[in-house]
Amino acid sequence: MNSDARGGGDDELEYVSTRRLEAFTDGVFAIAATLLVLDLSVNKLGPAISVDADLWNALLGQSHAFVSFVISFLLLGMLWAVHVWEFEHIERVSRTITTLNTLRLLGIVLIPFTTSLSSNYPELLAGRLLLPLNFLFVTLIGLIEWHYATRPGRHLTAGLSEAGIRSSRNGAAVAVVASVITVALSPWLGPWAFVAFILNPIADRIPGISRPRSRRP
Repeated sequence: MNSDARGGGDDELEYVSTRRLEAFTDGVFAIAATLLVLDLSVNKLGPAISVDADLWNALLGQSHAFVSFVISFLLLGMLWAVHVWEFEHIERVSRTITTLNTLRLLGIVLIPFTTSLSSNYPELLAGRLLLPLNFLFVTLIGLIEWHYATRPGRHLTAGLSEAGIRSSRNGAAVAVVASVITVALSPWLGPWAFVAFILNPIADRIPGISRPRSRRP
């Protein structure tokens, strides 16, 4: 890409391609998603299992851990899908984008830990709150990052109209709202409070909020 076409000047020195940032981010998401399953252990089922009934009862006793695992895995997949979509449109990154993305990944790598807290301490308020707060942090940083990347005059994105930028920003805001609702409900519902994230697929069907299709071939 010709830097002079973007306005030139010393500021251009801070811009780089997205290649390495995308590779690093994909790797972090993959590792975080894999680490989630480590909290599911046969050793937690107990030693005195000799018949099917004992095994089924032990598995039911771990149902909270299974629910937390499935919810965290699916939400990580959703966050990764958003990352993939955004970087189909982000053509280059600045130091600020790199910093914001690193902060978002800080939240991502904490998800296996906060999921484990949710699984092992469901009766404690902190155990119920920290996972939703973790997702709130990630979605909030993601919203800030996308607003920065799509700010007029920065020339970091391509293939999006003004309406497309506006609707994608609204979609990112919906994710933050869903996270806030989840935090508010989690003291009573635990991981089931993440049902608030059903707002995202609903919002994707609403004109002005759904993410537009790429114009790029």
